[in-house]
Amino acid sequence: MLIALAGAKGAPGVTTTARVLAAVWPRPVVLADCDLAGGDLALLGRTPDGGVLDPDTGLLSLAAEARRGVPVADLDDHLQQVEGGLDVLCGVAGPEQVTGIGPVMPAVATALARQPGRDVVVDCGRVAPGSAVVPVLAAADVVLFAVRPRLEAYGHLRERLRWMAGVRDAHGRGPALGVVVVTTAPDHRSTKDLAQLLAHSGVEADVLGRVAEDSRAADVVAGRLQRGIAHSLLVRSVRELVEPLHHLAARRVGEPATY
Repeated sequence: MLIALAGAKGAPGVTTTARVLAAVWPRPVVLADCDLAGGDLALLGRTPDGGVLDPDTGLLSLAAEARRGVPVADLDDHLQQVEGGLDVLCGVAGPEQVTGIGPVMPAVATALARQPGRDVVVDCGRVAPGSAVVPVLAAADVVLFAVRPRLEAYGHLRERLRWMAGVRDAHGRGPALGVVVVTTAPDHRSTKDLAQLLAHSGVEADVLGRVAEDSRAADVVAGRLQRGIAHSLLVRSVRELVEPLHHLAARRVGEPATY
């Protein structure tokens, strides 16, 4: 299963949600950084022994093989392991590195979507028509948008979802579309309000729930603090997304949800 997380505009919490989702995922999983504006996984992640990650091993090395015509179905040579045992595919340092990657992103997307025995969670960052990451979105089983409960954010999200409704892979299939609202713990209305707005606009996307706004836990995820967050509001809220994500992906392929 390939799950792509994305944002329509601003900083809605895509990276934090993707990292926590991969950490709590109940099956073997890879966390891939495909934010082509410049990811920070290689900068903030640490190896199990506390060392730094190699920024050249990951999306850059995978794309280099694809440019040379080498089959890229096997990700293992391009993965690194971070504290906690999670396998990660590091991304680009900045948008200037995307020039050589763009033409081979369809091959990269195919590799991410065809990982036998494990799933892939991809941080796609902010996406828009014409982005080089579109092949990854098209290959995904689910594209999950994160949004904050603001009127202007909902407006941008609605337009991005309308655009995504026309994105198709080589077989003419589009991903299932989901949304999570990043909001404070007492806010239980935003998800209902957004679902009503999207339905009224004729946009087909499932509002799966919310991700708790938890700045201290987010700082731990980003490597700025050291403390346990297993029982934090952030982790608990993301864990609740696992089941609806499986059901949404299963609906796309017409199979029972198993996890």
